[in-house]
Amino acid sequence: MTFHIHICGQVQGVGFRPFVYRLAEEMKLKGYVSNGNDGVHIELSAKREVALHFYDKILKDSPILAKITAHSFTEIPKKFFENFEIRESDTKASPNLLLTPDVGLCEACRKEIVDKNNRRYAYAFTTCTNCGVRYSIIESLPYDRENTSMEKFVQCTDCEAEYNNPSDRRYYSQTNSCQTCGVEMELNQSTFNSQYSLIDILKAWTEGKIVAIKGIGGYLLTCDATNPLAINILRERKNRPTKPFALMYPDLETVAKDTELTEIQKRLLKSPESPIVLLDTKENMPSDIAKAHIAPNLNQIGVILSYTPLFALLLHEFQKPIVATSGNISHSPIIFEDEKALKDLSEIADLVVTNNRQIIVPQDDSVISTDQFDNQIIIIRRSRGFAPTFIQKDLILGENTVLAMGAMMKSTFALSHQKNIYISQYLGDLESFETQENYKLVLNHFFKLFKMKPDKIITDKHPNYFSTQFGKELAEKKQVSTVEVQHHLAHFAAVLGENELLKSEKPILGVIWDGTGAGDDQNIWGGEFFSYRNQQFSRSSHFSYFPFILGDKMPKEPRISALCASFGIENIDKILENKFTKTEWGVYQKLIEKHLLKTSSVGRIFDAVASLLGISDNTTYEGEVAMYLENIAYNYLKKNKLDNIILIKELANFSELPLFLANNQVSTPAILGIIIRDLQQKKPIDFIAVKFHYLLVEIIKSVSIKLNINKIAFSGGVFQNRLLVTLIKQRLSKEFDLYFHKQLSPNDENISFGQLVINSLQT
Repeated sequence: MTFHIHICGQVQGVGFRPFVYRLAEEMKLKGYVSNGNDGVHIELSAKREVALHFYDKILKDSPILAKITAHSFTEIPKKFFENFEIRESDTKASPNLLLTPDVGLCEACRKEIVDKNNRRYAYAFTTCTNCGVRYSIIESLPYDRENTSMEKFVQCTDCEAEYNNPSDRRYYSQTNSCQTCGVEMELNQSTFNSQYSLIDILKAWTEGKIVAIKGIGGYLLTCDATNPLAINILRERKNRPTKPFALMYPDLETVAKDTELTEIQKRLLKSPESPIVLLDTKENMPSDIAKAHIAPNLNQIGVILSYTPLFALLLHEFQKPIVATSGNISHSPIIFEDEKALKDLSEIADLVVTNNRQIIVPQDDSVISTDQFDNQIIIIRRSRGFAPTFIQKDLILGENTVLAMGAMMKSTFALSHQKNIYISQYLGDLESFETQENYKLVLNHFFKLFKMKPDKIITDKHPNYFSTQFGKELAEKKQVSTVEVQHHLAHFAAVLGENELLKSEKPILGVIWDGTGAGDDQNIWGGEFFSYRNQQFSRSSHFSYFPFILGDKMPKEPRISALCASFGIENIDKILENKFTKTEWGVYQKLIEKHLLKTSSVGRIFDAVASLLGISDNTTYEGEVAMYLENIAYNYLKKNKLDNIILIKELANFSELPLFLANNQVSTPAILGIIIRDLQQKKPIDFIAVKFHYLLVEIIKSVSIKLNINKIAFSGGVFQNRLLVTLIKQRLSKEFDLYFHKQLSPNDENISFGQLVINSLQT
């Protein structure tokens, strides 16, 4: 009897065919395995019970990087095979498979590159079927060497022997190479070129120089993390005065000495995805990193382990952490093209290290935090290691190809194609021309990979978003329909979709808090409470509106949010007037009185509170003062323990406070009035910061009770705040069912997925 086995999912570029081959050889089976544009195909001739056992072992013992989404076992007309073999890929069908992300260096390869007796000793591009580049080098599908930027590197005799040896872990490893036949590097310094040298880079770091190094998804700017002068120079040249820098550590042991590392955080750092993980620092840090210069005013640092062979080699020798931040010009996407790197990064870096393996798709490093209640991950940026894979077996969004364009800030696009969902890597804020071009480049790459045209395009309702305008332009060009989806409904739909709540007959409360989004009433929303039941959404409550003035200037200057949100509160002038010039005060007062545009944004309320507390009146990056507010609140709780009795007593009469207006609106002036009263009573700033976070949690509870809903889902950039998430879980998890994002960030990166979900509910 002959059988056909079809495996779908993330099964290409993960060593799946070699795994199947070895299993077949072990079981003495005859047939073949091949990649196709819709997954992996296997045919074999055997008794049914033997074939079923083989099928079962494939599903149970598949490679570590494989993610199976569907599979089938079918009897076909009898065939005769002489042996079991790996056949050339079948590329006739239209591509219908998941794209495998880039993954970090595996332990076996890590050991090889520092072993002087191994032929890959000090080779900076060592990979095997368990690690290395995938998505960033794919030019077409299926994933075979000739369809990647490795195509031009012809394997030497030794590499070819490994590639064809079933017992070798590099069997059919498409990125296989070595010093003899592999990728070459150059170290460029303004006026001369020299051959790649580890010593030159190490010497540059030691001398306090900035080195730009080509990584998997683009260039990273690096320097010695223990050298304050070097870090300050990098900040000045990069025009990045206060935003934290990520650090790359040589090993987990060094990380553990500097930070309060949990078991889950250890697993994240060592995982194949190799993200940046936000970690609490210890008071004494043996590595002597210049923490105040790396993460000003924060008690966390972003840490990543050396996840490529080159960085592993360098840090094995350097034995100290380095700054490793995206190689870009301020407000522009990561630079990935060598020519552009030599031109633009030479103004920032003293040295630029390039290589001759082309990056096809640029991407930043992913960033992850964890809450302190149950260590659930909070994805801050979803990119290398995770994107564009999105697997949720029970979620099917229909047969049609639908493209969702996402939002403006933290942009991504999402694609529903042949029942698969693809969500692009973080593509940046679409305010700059360079970021817009990068968005187009990645989207066009998807069109090329899948050889498809969308049947429908979904956009945000905001007419001025680049993603909206480009979506409508594409729709006209491709002659397909467009649908607009309200920003905050997309947030809510995204968290519902992730948690498989779309078929819920019981009502679900959606708490959607962020900085901005065009509302249905021509105002700017951002402090929203929605309800969902039987596939119907309704806006149930929101923070009361306050004036929104001066456009993009308001989010960049928290003092303006403080002025607008607290306008009309008694004696507020005494607190705020000295934050403005006389001219500003007069002009802004007149603008507020007109207040043609209003907002309910909780993001702006965070800004307002931070300004009122004297934390900061201006920002240099998005979310800066909210992070400072969270930080001082966290420090207070750490010092005084989370179950602080005084704080709980302060909130005991919360239900009696006048926090609700007509139509169940949450009173923004009442919240700020509490903050101002505490300020006037000269209560500690850190105590008030904690109290503000607690107030938000109690507001969620009160709205849930008023609406009689005990299932609550959370989305929006505000829920990147791990302290807020922790307090929500501590205070509400016993009484309510709580749902947060799992694979996606709560910020606007999830908007594109939410747009797909809304569309599926409407069709």
